[in-house]
Amino acid sequence: MLLSFLNKPFPRSEVDKRAVITNFFVGCFVALFLIVFEPFDLAHWQTDKKELKLIGFGAVSFVIPIFVSVIIAQIIHKKPIEDSWTIGKEIVVILIILLCIAFGNMIYGRLFYIMPFTWNGFLFAFASVLLIGIFPVTLHVLRKHNKLLKINLEKATVVNEHLHPEEIKKTEDHIPREMPLPNMPDNLVDEIKIVPKIIFVAENEKDKLEILPEQLLYIEAADNYSNIVFTEGEKIKKQLIRSSLKRIESQINFNFIVRCHRTFVVNLKNVKNVEGNAAGYKLYFNKDSYFVSVSRNYGNSVLEKLKNMV
Repeated sequence: MLLSFLNKPFPRSEVDKRAVITNFFVGCFVALFLIVFEPFDLAHWQTDKKELKLIGFGAVSFVIPIFVSVIIAQIIHKKPIEDSWTIGKEIVVILIILLCIAFGNMIYGRLFYIMPFTWNGFLFAFASVLLIGIFPVTLHVLRKHNKLLKINLEKATVVNEHLHPEEIKKTEDHIPREMPLPNMPDNLVDEIKIVPKIIFVAENEKDKLEILPEQLLYIEAADNYSNIVFTEGEKIKKQLIRSSLKRIESQINFNFIVRCHRTFVVNLKNVKNVEGNAAGYKLYFNKDSYFVSVSRNYGNSVLEKLKNMV
């Protein structure tokens, strides 16, 4: 059960304005806690400007998480981890940050000769950080997970109500059928009946893929290539084209084919179901469990387009 909980999807923390504000309040909490309760024999510490020096520990708890988060983001930002981030991975990152805070506190405490710069001193500092921080950190992770899960599930449910086949049929019953074409010259009728296609052209301007819009499921970035996934009859086909996803995206002129992720462009008309979790959304096509992920940056706009499209 614990393993299942740790493997639940979770949005990867980013170093943004909200994170800075959160860390600032954490630092204030730590400083206030030390000043008011004076744990770990701080009550016996006789020194000038004691409260100001204790605020310094709060400053350490504010600055170090931001510094460490920036370093971690630089290390892992190029890896495709956003879709596989879990509560367990988030906890590991938090433990790394707590270890760094403990090391920072040990160095800061050494300046005032109240904390030895030894292995035992580090263990004491880490235990102190855990005792103070374990409850607010745990509550923060659980609250964030449950809040995002509830919001995303509710939004996904609303969209799925629009995508439900029975609902679509009811809607279609009220749509006026196309009027038959009047008598026209054959060449003009043929021109009207021309169905627009999507033509994907590779960087070499020679390799091409020509498909109907309704055939396209999604396009996925694959290093210097784009992997185009489409239907042909009852089969799913894939074709690699040497071109960036951004360049391929510029060759599409249909507003229902949109970017939903840094590595995905999706055909919303072929989406049959939306799944929500704490990390975001997944769009399913009912084609051998094919799906694409929707990142947080595109979540609201994609769901809004899906609702308005039906």
